[in-house]
Amino acid sequence: MFGKSDFRNSLLIAAAIVFLGGCGQQEDEVSKRTENIDFVAEKPAPVEVKKPVPVANPINTVKREGILPTKLEIPAIEVKSEILHLGLTETGEMAVPDNGEEVSWFSHGYQPGENGRAVIAGHVDDLEGPAIFWDLSKLKAGDEILVAEGDKQLRFKVYKMESVPLDNADLSSIFGYQSSPELVLITCAGTYDYSRGTREERLVVYASLIEE
Repeated sequence: MFGKSDFRNSLLIAAAIVFLGGCGQQEDEVSKRTENIDFVAEKPAPVEVKKPVPVANPINTVKREGILPTKLEIPAIEVKSEILHLGLTETGEMAVPDNGEEVSWFSHGYQPGENGRAVIAGHVDDLEGPAIFWDLSKLKAGDEILVAEGDKQLRFKVYKMESVPLDNADLSSIFGYQSSPELVLITCAGTYDYSRGTREERLVVYASLIEE
């Protein structure tokens, strides 16, 4: 049977290979910042589910409810931003903010707090200079990312960062289902490719939900 997760995964993979296009052109500074930044820390243990796992479905944890995110905060790099809710463009690409000061949650994907990888994107720079995710490459394992909807706030802990070539990005992993809640931040990285109008790589940060 073609379930909700299957539908989401097929939709996410269909979101064009060229995601988060249109970052600015300060190629020297950005490419230097994103050289040799990959790390993988020990992944935090999955969030403990306090309800019993259904006997009929022993592989999956109990479904968790997510939030519709409105605010993002990353204390380690002094980022605070409202979160836009964007989906796909007319050409099937992941829609992103049209300016460097905002971030967007991929609304066709998973909600922060539910099982799966919720994706938030922002620009590293624009035509005017550094943008909201300019310092994203400075994050370290253990740094916290806060996502809120009204009075409800979720805390995520960074455990992995990688800069991947645009053409080799594993979309099924970046946007895909996980058995526990995770958050993914994406921005541009690497050298600017003038022929494509975007940078050659994508900086991807992975974080796991911290149980309150």
